[in-house]
Order: sequence, then C-alpha cells, then structure tokens
Amino acid sequence: MARNAATDLEVLIVGAGISGIGAGIELLRGGITAFALLEAANELGGTWRDNTYPGIAVDIPSSSYCYAFETDFPWSRKFAPGAEIQRYVNLCAEKYGVAKHIRYGSRVLHAQFDAARNTWATHLDNGTVVTSRYLIAATGLFGEPKRPAIPGLDTFAGKTMHTAQWEQGYDLARKSVAVIGTGASAVQVIPEIAPQVRQLRVFQRTPIWISPRLDRQLPPPSRLSMRRFAVIRSLLRLLSEAHLEFLTFSIVNYRRWPWFVRGTQRFLRWQMRRQVTDQALAAKLLPGYGLGCKRPTTSNTYLPALSRDNVLLITRNIERICPEGIVTDDQTLHEVDTIILATGFLTTEQGNAPRFEVVGSEGVELGQFWEEHRLQAYAGVSLPGFPNFFLTSGPYSAGFNWFTMLEANLAHIMKCLDGARARGATRVEVKRDVHERYMRHIWRRAEGTVFKDPSCAASGSYYIDRHGDASLPLPHTPWWRAIRGRSHVTQGYHFSSEAG
Repeated sequence: MARNAATDLEVLIVGAGISGIGAGIELLRGGITAFALLEAANELGGTWRDNTYPGIAVDIPSSSYCYAFETDFPWSRKFAPGAEIQRYVNLCAEKYGVAKHIRYGSRVLHAQFDAARNTWATHLDNGTVVTSRYLIAATGLFGEPKRPAIPGLDTFAGKTMHTAQWEQGYDLARKSVAVIGTGASAVQVIPEIAPQVRQLRVFQRTPIWISPRLDRQLPPPSRLSMRRFAVIRSLLRLLSEAHLEFLTFSIVNYRRWPWFVRGTQRFLRWQMRRQVTDQALAAKLLPGYGLGCKRPTTSNTYLPALSRDNVLLITRNIERICPEGIVTDDQTLHEVDTIILATGFLTTEQGNAPRFEVVGSEGVELGQFWEEHRLQAYAGVSLPGFPNFFLTSGPYSAGFNWFTMLEANLAHIMKCLDGARARGATRVEVKRDVHERYMRHIWRRAEGTVFKDPSCAASGSYYIDRHGDASLPLPHTPWWRAIRGRSHVTQGYHFSSEAG
C-alpha cells in the first residue's frame, strides 16, 4: 500500500505565473496547504514579468483578464498595460497567501512517477529532489522566446534583441531599426518605437487580422465609481466574455456556417483599408487566410504607423543576415543598427509546455509520447499513463482568454484532488477509454474549424503543430468547457490506493 508513503509535499506546482498562482489559490481555498510552487526565476509573474517591451498590454479587456474571484483592481485602462498585469498577479499571490509557498531559483529538469509509492520525484538543476503526491505543470505557453532560424543571425554586428528579452537601457533614438515579425508583439511595439527611430524596416512574412481597439483611460477609483460594485464588475466581465464567445463560435464553426465568419472578415477588411491610404500598402497588409488561423489582435495605431515616412514594410523573404544587416531574396541589403525579433515563443514544440521532462508510470516521457502519438490530453488536463499529474494548459484547451481556460481546468483538477481525498486514494488516473473517446470527439470537432481551411496552411500559425493539428485551441466555445469542467469529472478517473 502506498497510502502511508512519506512525501515532501501533497502537491507540487511548477511555475509561478498566472497559472501557478491560480493553482495555489485554488489549493488553499480547497483546504490543501502542503504544497509549493517552484519558480526558476527570482520573481513571480511569468509572461508579464519577462515581457516589458514598449507598448505591451493585454489584448482583451481587463474586466475579463483577471481571476473571477478578484475583479476589484484599479486598472488605468480598459486594456491594461503589462506592468499593471504584473502588479495584479503579485497582489493576488500576497492577498491569497500563495507567495509564501513559492521557492525561487528552482529550475526543474525532470520529473518521474514512482509507481511503487504513487508519488512524483521532481529533480532540480541544483541536484535537489522534491517528492510529492501530485504534480501540476503550470509553466504556460509563452515563456521560451523563439529565435528564427535565419542563416547568419549570430553574425550581425549591431544590436539584436527579442521582444521578450527587452533591454530597458537601450536607446533606439535616431537608429535604423529592423523588426522581424508582424504578430501580436510587433503590433504593439512598432507604433511605440516608430516615432523614435531614424528609419524602421518591418519584415512581414504573413499579415495579421486587426480589429479596432476600443480602449480608453479609466477614471481613478472613487466612491462614485460604478466599478466599486461587484455586480457591475461581473456584468462587464460577462459582456466581454460574450464577445469572446462570439469570436470563438465563428472560428470553431467555420466550416459549418462559413457565412458567419465571412461577414466579420468583410467588416475587418473595411476597417483595415480605411486606416491605410496607400492601396499598394493596404494590399500587403490584408490577410489572405481565414480569420482565426492565427490569433487576431486589436490596434488603432499599428496600421497608421506603417504609413509613416520613416517606416518601410518589406514582404520579400529574408535570405540571410550579415554583419551589416538583412539580405532579402532579391539580394537587397537592408543596412540597420538594430534588429528586433518579434518572432513569438515556442508553443507546441517538443520540450515546451511543460518545459521539463515528465516520465510516467510506464517509463514513457510525455514530450516523446506527444511526438509519436499527436498532442492530446483529456480535457486539456491529464493523460493515461501519467497518474497524479495535471496540466493547467494542455493540448486543445487554449482560447482567447487565458483566465477562462485556467479556471475551468483548475476546477477539473480540484475535483480530482477532492475525489481522491474523499476516497482515501493516493492514485488518480484518467481512464484510457474515456481519454480516447474524448480525443476522438475533439479531433472530429477540429475538422470543422477554420484551422482546417486550406488558407491556414500558409498563415504560419503557432496554433498548428508539427503533426498538422491545431492542438492549442479548444474546438468548442469557452462556456462549453466551463460547464463540462464542473460536472461529472470524477467519473472519468480511476481512484485507488494500490501501488504499481
């Protein structure tokens, strides 16, 4: 029997960003105090700690981008700047008692399940081994910057930096700058730096869908503010979520009701065209792929910034980088002082999410399993062969709002932990037939999404993995997941106290 096997902790969480802090809060609310969060850095926050480039902000309203139980925060804008999100996460960690459970400077290399004791042994880079009954991977998706595989990148004689590794002391004033990439980070940083630099060259592989950003400054909190009432904040959150539900519905039902999303595409094309007077430039900026293939974003300043006299949009392929600058496939040398890589993050690549090796009960490593059998996870949370192990953001669970996904997944995880405590069980594992039936449903649903549209193949979307699957987004609306994650969860799991 493994019931009395000694462990350091009941639950070990890896990662102290939004997901890890949220998991810690839910454990404390559920009466579980014997847990720790391992954080490789010396500060919590994850993505919002690391990304400090000019213009960084959340791309959905702040009223939604927060924990449902903590909506009372003095946001300065409807779309909060990144520094405020970081302060918010710090506040929640302190307010709900999670901060004292964080162990900083703890980089995890490897975790292995001990079937004889129904425990996890987690190995750190300093040689420490932490044992726990349960292991929760909360390392997120956007933690490892992706450097483009461009020949000669390391030979560039000027300054090179990734948007996720911004050097605050570096002065761009009067410099000739190149930005590689036109995703969400580029859309935010380009309008901020364009007025400062002497010349800005933007290298675009694929354009991005952009909708108007209905942003505004929010008044300081006061006793007259309606936002001081929880019911008002809940209503604002509901309205914002309903808008995101509409977008998600359009994307996941693209093939069933194509007219539904085409109407939205026509509206966005009209909005984008009216911001760019040069028709040749506008033609380069309008996407040729379906809305949703890549994550769309919002901005009122990105497209006008590309019309500035000192900004040049380049759509030729980059052939190589040399000490003087960037050479495109027409053999033009673009001499620059600085290269900014707005090339995103590793997402579905092997070795990311989670960013450490996980070896299950049958000696199989999780990343290798996904490499051989496609990315998959029951409800985006668990897999057979990996008992007592949970993901906060596994395959087919992402959506427009990280918090909506997280709270549904954490509700699922807590039902498993509560179920084990109620039964006196030390081993929780999803039933293989339940998992396989769920994945057949998900893969079937995925066939009707925009990601299966032929135009998506040319979008360069990080949603689409090495198997050709769009394994990040859930092919359902968030409300479907929220309802499902709170009902009949434990019926899909084996609970036992037997080892082996």
